[in-house]
Amino acid sequence: MKLRRLFWTLLLISAVCISSLCSAAALKYGDRGSEVKEVQEYLIAQCLLSESADGVYGQATVNAIKNFQSALGLEADGVCGAETYKLLRAAAYNEIDVTTYRPGDYVPEPPKTVSGAVNSALNVVTTVVETATQYAGVGDVIKLGMEGDGVVYLQNKLAERGFYDGEADGLADADVIDALKDFQSSCGMQADGICGRRTYSALEDEAQPLELNDYEFSSDVPDFSRVIRVEATAYSSAEPGLNAYTALGTLCQRGVIATDPSIIPLGTRVFIPGYGYAVAEDTGGAIVGHKIDVAFDTIAECYEFGRQFIDIYIID
Repeated sequence: MKLRRLFWTLLLISAVCISSLCSAAALKYGDRGSEVKEVQEYLIAQCLLSESADGVYGQATVNAIKNFQSALGLEADGVCGAETYKLLRAAAYNEIDVTTYRPGDYVPEPPKTVSGAVNSALNVVTTVVETATQYAGVGDVIKLGMEGDGVVYLQNKLAERGFYDGEADGLADADVIDALKDFQSSCGMQADGICGRRTYSALEDEAQPLELNDYEFSSDVPDFSRVIRVEATAYSSAEPGLNAYTALGTLCQRGVIATDPSIIPLGTRVFIPGYGYAVAEDTGGAIVGHKIDVAFDTIAECYEFGRQFIDIYIID
């Protein structure tokens, strides 16, 4: 009798999970609902979508999905299928590094959504599973509340960098997570308090050099005539449909920015902290007022840059 009940319970779980996956397997233009809103929130968290999460799969969402798909080497069709959703969620939770991801790399499976009735029947099992997943080895994703050798490694690395002065007890408590966030912020990363592959890479990189068009940038800035606060986004001629040449006819590559000529005239030389020297050689329909578009050679670099408000230095 117990075996039969277990069988039907597992069958119900499978049916609900499959139904949930299928409903989120092909979100596309015109769709509406909580699944769309969830996808939009993941896109916003990664600076791929500037609009609010309204649950409507409009053109902005399509474009953001295309950019994400292009960055990870997927077919850029703008449709959020099962594979795109899995990667998008993993990227939002810093479980994968989009700048180093290659097709075939391991990607954690998203949690399955089950009905309230089934969920309550699995409370005991869920508790056991959650307890088991609290352990983190070196290289595992580390979050608040986890413990293990990976946390000891994290604490020691943060201590070496001067961000943590507590005991290396192997427990990722609030102090460790706060120190991790401070470290991530200092590296220009999203300070989400989750130690994933990109954070591991930063912790292991002793020098952490900045590539700034062959110039190094520290606390000093070059001689400049004025400073302008701008909203900066990124683009690349590698993106589908974008021209390989700028408005001035030069090659669209790193070291070029698109501006509103009424604010920053074409030909103006600027310095952008964290990027380097650039020349205003391009324009864009959405680049109006105090906005700039910073050119990169790859879509992955654009994704890394995201959208940010920064001060740029006018050299000329």
